[in-house]
Amino acid sequence: MRTRRFLIFAALLISPPFLRLILAQSDSISKINDSINIRINAVEIKSKSNSRFDGRGVGLKELLTEEEFKKAACCTLSESFELTNTVEVTNADGVSGMKQIELLGLQSKYVSMTRENIPTAQGISNLNMLSNIPGPMVGGVHIAKGIGSVTGGADGITGGLNFALKSNLADPRIFLNAYSNNQGRNEFNAILKSVGKTALSHTYLHRGNQSITTDMGHDGFSDMPLFTRYVLGHHSQIPNKKWEMQLGGLFWLDDRTAGEVNHGKWGKLLTGNNRFNFGLKEQHADAYLKYGRFLNEERSKSIGNTFYLSNHRTRSTLNSLIGRQYEAEETRLYYSSALQTPEIEGHYSKTGIQVNVSQWEETLQDSLGFHWHQDGVFVETGLFTEWIFEGDAWSWVFGGRVDYHSVYGLYATPRLHGKLELNPNNKINFQGGLGRRTSYVFSENLPQWVNNRSIRIDRTDLLQKGLLPQEKAWNGGISYLKNFMLNDYPATLVLDGFFTRFTSQILIDRDFNLGEAILRYESGRKAGSNLAIQLDFNGYFHRRFTYRLSYRYLDSRGMYGGIMQLQPFQSQHRGIFFSQYQTRNNWFFDVVCQWNGKKRLPYFSNSSSTSSAMPGFSHPYAILNFQIRKDIGNWEIYSGVENILNTNQDFPILNADNKFDAGYAWGPTNGRTVYLGIRWTIK
Repeated sequence: MRTRRFLIFAALLISPPFLRLILAQSDSISKINDSINIRINAVEIKSKSNSRFDGRGVGLKELLTEEEFKKAACCTLSESFELTNTVEVTNADGVSGMKQIELLGLQSKYVSMTRENIPTAQGISNLNMLSNIPGPMVGGVHIAKGIGSVTGGADGITGGLNFALKSNLADPRIFLNAYSNNQGRNEFNAILKSVGKTALSHTYLHRGNQSITTDMGHDGFSDMPLFTRYVLGHHSQIPNKKWEMQLGGLFWLDDRTAGEVNHGKWGKLLTGNNRFNFGLKEQHADAYLKYGRFLNEERSKSIGNTFYLSNHRTRSTLNSLIGRQYEAEETRLYYSSALQTPEIEGHYSKTGIQVNVSQWEETLQDSLGFHWHQDGVFVETGLFTEWIFEGDAWSWVFGGRVDYHSVYGLYATPRLHGKLELNPNNKINFQGGLGRRTSYVFSENLPQWVNNRSIRIDRTDLLQKGLLPQEKAWNGGISYLKNFMLNDYPATLVLDGFFTRFTSQILIDRDFNLGEAILRYESGRKAGSNLAIQLDFNGYFHRRFTYRLSYRYLDSRGMYGGIMQLQPFQSQHRGIFFSQYQTRNNWFFDVVCQWNGKKRLPYFSNSSSTSSAMPGFSHPYAILNFQIRKDIGNWEIYSGVENILNTNQDFPILNADNKFDAGYAWGPTNGRTVYLGIRWTIK
């Protein structure tokens, strides 16, 4: 029955009436271009433009463009942050291939992740959403550190990540991309642009697969999962003198398997009794409609409405050895309406309402005796307002919102953002406020359950309708941006620091007991804290030779093993160097080097037949990548080598014949990768 409901939902999204609706026509092409510039004021997309820091407005933003994603050729959005220290992506475990995204040293669940400013990566889709967005389809990403605007919700404790699929009038009419590497991974992407008399539409197609796997870690298990992924999407923009409309949808399927292989050999997975196997199937379908109306001729007063409907299903065998299975389904309805007033002497306001309805069901069980099932409908309604004051030197944003949750009741979240512009080339941004979020403790931590540890929930007395108390944290930070000339070329220096202090927190404790993964709730002084400091420097050796230097320091602590200590699997020190040289005849040479300091590892015994007792910290390691790219008319050919030094972690899975634990992947697990790709466009 549930499968039938999901297929009906997906069929509605791609049915002819729906496609006819999203291909609806309106006014003129020139107005389309104007509307795009107004719409994506947070995600700026410019051809041949690299990433940069944007100090306009009250908040400091980092913008990643289409050109930036070409330097990280493979393959999904979660794999496209190799050149920035702001977002770190690591292997979540040694089997599943799931990627863990962090901002300010905290997991993606503390980040407000949106598509077209719509909260799409929420609930059970939070963990793997970005891993199912093909990178070549993305036109731009906007990253903002620290506590977010109240207009985006009560969450977003460590920042916001908003991405937009390619939807510009200047995009090619047809875009094709094919990628293949020496480890059996193949990707194909297609984008078709349709320009009517008054409407602009983009259709997105993707297929990706991993056909073979390896065992470079010499632990008898696959380094990466076998998978097949399909993505279908659509986006339309319909402007008018008095109103603007955007609508579309996204549908994707992801099926992956992993497990035991012949030691050190390439090939297929081994099956049979007493063999470890992992399997994950995810299905996602969504549709959205954004409608904005101008209330005066100057377009300074407007009201915007957003509707979003999604269905997400997860079916997985996390560990066949102990029969650990996870199933979940969530249908989410989101509505937002906001009114912006005209600017009067540098002052204007935004006021609105948001409604979030979630029908949610999940089950986690294993042969060790753990069984968890819950279902229900949760409703959250929020009222927000922001007052914006922009002066010659000082600018302020005072924000506040009040939410009512059907489980947690009424609560408020205040926030403040400010900017001091010393001069056009020197700016200081600062911000602070309270954030809180509802934790989906099992779906957000799927990689933590890929082991033989028994699962225990601490403080079950605090459960309300299957939910632990909300996580709450104060976040504050300051940023300094300086633009200047160095050897007659422009350069940018950015220095920032952010501190997060939890008043209540939920974490997974694997230090307390070798045989347990404890889902722990802490509050007050036992809740964790996080300090993040980052320095970025961008410049030119000469006009076709750019470089970037970045250093990040983290001190993220929580209550693990009964003591306050460093968060596991996180480098306190991380550095990135990137350089690109472009010739006059459009050859591009890219080099990127990442250096990761040692990481604290959870407690592990010395009872393994494949390794001795785990040390307290991993080894520091470096990753070196190189890419060469050539533009030839409508063709673009690229090739490169990732992990040239063949940095590889041995035994990411520990004690496979006893207390099997796949959660010790602190570094790369699949060694050197050589790839080749081609892009073809029709302007």
